Amino acid sequence: MTPLADLHLHLLAALDDGPRTWEDSLAMCRIAVSEGVRHTVALAHQSERWGVTPGQIRTAVLELRRLLVEQGIPLEVFPGAEVMAAPDLPEAWDTGRLLSIGDHRKYILIEMPHRLFIDLRPVVQRFVARGVRVILAHPEQHPELLHESGRIEELIGMGCLVQVSSGNITGPKTPADEAALRAWFRRGCVHLLGSDGHSPRKRRPLLAAAAGKVQEWVGREAAQAICGCNGERVLRGEVLTPAPPLAERRWWSFRTLFGT
Repeated sequence: MTPLADLHLHLLAALDDGPRTWEDSLAMCRIAVSEGVRHTVALAHQSERWGVTPGQIRTAVLELRRLLVEQGIPLEVFPGAEVMAAPDLPEAWDTGRLLSIGDHRKYILIEMPHRLFIDLRPVVQRFVARGVRVILAHPEQHPELLHESGRIEELIGMGCLVQVSSGNITGPKTPADEAALRAWFRRGCVHLLGSDGHSPRKRRPLLAAAAGKVQEWVGREAAQAICGCNGERVLRGEVLTPAPPLAERRWWSFRTLFGT
């Protein structure tokens, strides 16, 4: 498989609930490289709880890049933020208070509160009107999106990209969750992979096993796109326009016919 790209990694020391020190940040980078990652976003949370500014993230990424060169760690890092969903995000974007993925003003990574489902469609529409594509951070964690037919497809149809976290691939909570997530991949509902790593000890930046499982589910070519090429394109600010998802009925017919 081609080099991996991690589209969800908290690497910046003492900015949020990620690593506390630069030593821990570098340890995480070494783990990521050992997993096959060569390109990653270095995230911090942007929410009322953390109050991290784009300037703080940019400054921290410059320091991390310096340390990576000093230590000889072959990892390319890009600035970014994981933004908590809220009705006023477009206004915050307009005034420069939110950081895009890669700092190109083309993609914004949005998460929903834990165990709370929010209708993101109005916010997505307003970002689309601004020429900005929304990346949904680990939407598979929300049963309303994972198990209710048509919800994720509607958001993708509006222009959203879907980023799934590796731990939900390798350690699903239930067989039903695994089956639903596998169907997402096989129908083309997933575009990006992320580790959601926060520490070199717990919530480590592990991608390799998940990438292997994705390859089992969708084949080598599609897995390379999801786990590597798509992510690198987003980080560099390139346009990523995936094909629409396969219809559920078409997928089930394919599965029945070929026994997959």
